[in-house]
Parts: sequence; structure tokens; C-alpha cells
Amino acid sequence: MIRVAERAIVSVLAVCAMILGSAPGAAQTIDSLVVRGPDDSSFSLPVGEARGYATVPHDVLGQLGWAVELGEEVLRTQLGSDGPVVEFSLGSPLFWWDEDLLQLVSVPFEAAGSVQIPLQFLVDFLPARASESYAFLGDEGALEIVDASLWPEDGDDPRTGTRGRREISTRRGNADRGGVPSPTDAEVTDSTSVPTTPAEVEEARDLEKRVIVIDPGHGGADPGTTGAGGRREKDIALAIGRYVERELRGEENFEVYLTRDRDVLVPLWERGPQATELKGDRSGLFLSIHVNSAPASPAIRGFETYFLSEARTEDERRVAAMENAPLQEEEGLDPDDDGDLDISSIMRGLRNLDHQHWSSLLAEGIQDELEEVHPGPSRGVKQGPFAVITNALMPAVLVEVGFITNREEERVLSQAQFQREVAGALAQAIRNFFERYPPDQGAPVQGPPR
Repeated sequence: MIRVAERAIVSVLAVCAMILGSAPGAAQTIDSLVVRGPDDSSFSLPVGEARGYATVPHDVLGQLGWAVELGEEVLRTQLGSDGPVVEFSLGSPLFWWDEDLLQLVSVPFEAAGSVQIPLQFLVDFLPARASESYAFLGDEGALEIVDASLWPEDGDDPRTGTRGRREISTRRGNADRGGVPSPTDAEVTDSTSVPTTPAEVEEARDLEKRVIVIDPGHGGADPGTTGAGGRREKDIALAIGRYVERELRGEENFEVYLTRDRDVLVPLWERGPQATELKGDRSGLFLSIHVNSAPASPAIRGFETYFLSEARTEDERRVAAMENAPLQEEEGLDPDDDGDLDISSIMRGLRNLDHQHWSSLLAEGIQDELEEVHPGPSRGVKQGPFAVITNALMPAVLVEVGFITNREEERVLSQAQFQREVAGALAQAIRNFFERYPPDQGAPVQGPPR
């Protein structure tokens, strides 16, 4: 298992809480991104929200040192005069970075005379793939231009974006593209390994591994909740998690991981970044498995699945507080002082990370499949500020597979046959989910034409 450094965890939280503009009080949406340069200079880029996710107009790329050319249904852009060439296809989450086919969570689209690019490209891909030119300042939620040559010269206004209107440099072999470079124009050792037609791009997508991270809740010194019969949440969650991993690991399109495969404690703040690192640029999801508890109401039973958002009901707040309790101890906080752990403010910002819609659909699919095998009632899809899925930057849900405080349900939850049936239902929900994800906006998902 990967244990992510503290610096990476802080950076992820900064993306959530700062760059997405969360603050105590009512939910907010981000309207700008601060860009910092030499000598403490800075400017702001406009950020909008359309189709449920944060976007920036393509003009802002010019303000960051990129040349931009618009074609029919295609946006091509190049960093500097000889840097990487990126090619977006409108309506597709797949894009080319030189010879690498990468994937956004959401899609670029045209609106109001401009191509809207998901904010994820700026805050995720630029610092990761052009680290010599850009960095994300986690302590303040700003994008830094590291390469001073990309910063406007004295007297230029970085807000105009005129630098992005220069001609993109020509590369060998692109005469048939009117001087506009294509990633295929770069020299490659084996040209047959690079998809060159829409059909081949579609095939490449189908063969791309989907990363599935299964998170058995609690573990080690943290038993989770315990039933009257002595069964522990951590043991049930681990058993079901192992069965899910076993169910999916042989499927060629899936790459499956467990955050823990034995009785050990993995801190809550490390689980999401661990999953994010494993996923990288690929499609992926995060599934955290838990068991519910209601000691004051032992007759309550059933199953429910949560996605990340602010709690709406007292019951949702109760479950979130129960599952977040280990974090209080990890951080050395007073468990009776809710104010020390301001998860809710982070949640408000996370709505702009484009995953909430897909997380809710994943939760619905899990409820549908569990209903086929679970004797208890479906308690529906719910939402709450769960720390464990806060910084998993992908569709992420937390499933409560039953109430261990209900005598009958505790007995059923401890049965291996039932655990296998629950795991089978979860695995099928995951398969169904990846038939729909990433978003295709009503058309087959394909990469930019080559």
C-alpha cells in the first residue's frame, strides 16, 4: 500500500478548501483563480460554472503562455514556442498531450463564442505534467508560473491574453494539416502503437484500465462500531472488501486495489490521496465500505450509500460524525468539539471538483444492486461530509451495508455467504457504472481526431 506524504495531503486539501473557494456559511462557487509570478506579481483568471462543473474560457491559456488555435470542433494549444502540444476535441473528456492520450473528468464545450475548458486542466494537469513551468501553491490555492519566460514582459497586461494568439510552431509532417501541429507529427519508434483513427481511439479507451480502489473502513486500533454480539465493523468491512477485490481483479479492464488488505489502521486523510495517486490520469472510483450503528434505536436496519456533500438531515449528520470520529483522535482534537474539525467547509468547495454528479449516480447503482441481495430495506442515497472521501479526487462513495446494532442484521452481516453476496452486488454496480462513466454528453466517447 502507498502511504502518501503529509505534503501531498495538505496540497489536496488546499485544492478543495482554497482554490474552490469554500468558506463557512452558505455554499459558494469559485469565480476566479489567482495566478502568481515573479516578484509577488499576480493576476486573476475568470472561472465560470456550466453544466455543473467549473470551467475557464480558452483565452486564459494565452495568459499562461500557451499559443491557441481553434479548428472545427478542435482546440489546439502549445506551451511556448517549442513546448508540448495539447489537443482537445469538443464534447470529449479525452485529449492529447503530445503522444499521451489523457482524460478529464468533464468535457470541453463551446459557449458564448468561447471554448470552455474544465478547470481541472489548469489545477491538475498543468502542475503535474509541466512542473518546470507551473506549480500549485497548496497553502493559498493559487497557480504559480514557475518559468519566468512565460510571464508577460514589462508593460504587458497579463489579463489581455494576447500572447495566446501567436501562430503555433510547425512540426515535421504536418503539411496536410495546414501548418497546425498534431501530436501524430512527432517522431515515434512504432507508429502502429499510436491510435490514428476514431475507431482506434475508441479501442484504446476500451483497453484503458479503470482503477478501482476499495476501502475497508477502520482497522487496527480503530474497530469502528461493535454490535451486541461482539462483531466489529472493521472485520466485516475487510471481509466484504476482499470479496469485492476478488470479484473484479480478473477482469482485463479493471485495476483493483485495497487501501488495506489486513487488520491495520490507515489514517483517514491518507486513504483519499492514496486512491488519487493510484488512479493518476485514468478513470477510477473510490468505494469505502462501512457498517452502520444506531445504539439508541436497535430496531433500525437496512443499507444506504453516501456521496460527498453537506448533510441535510440529523441522521446524515449522525452517520458522518460517527465515521469521522477517528479523525478527531488522529488530529489530537477534542471529540466533543465539532468546531475543530471543519469538514463541512471543505465539502462546499468540493462540489466544484466535478465528481459529485457521478458519485451520486454510483451511489444509486449500489443501492439498486444491494436491493437484490439484502434482506433489509433500502434507506436510499444520502449525502454527508465524510472525511475519508473528501480528498479522493474521483467519483467516491461510502456504503453502509447494514446496522450492526440490530441483532438480526449483525448476525447476517457476519455470515460469509452474505458478505459474498454483498460484494457481488457492489462489483456489479461498479461494472454498470463504468458503462456510463466518463460523461459522453449523449454521444460515443472518443478522443480528438488524429
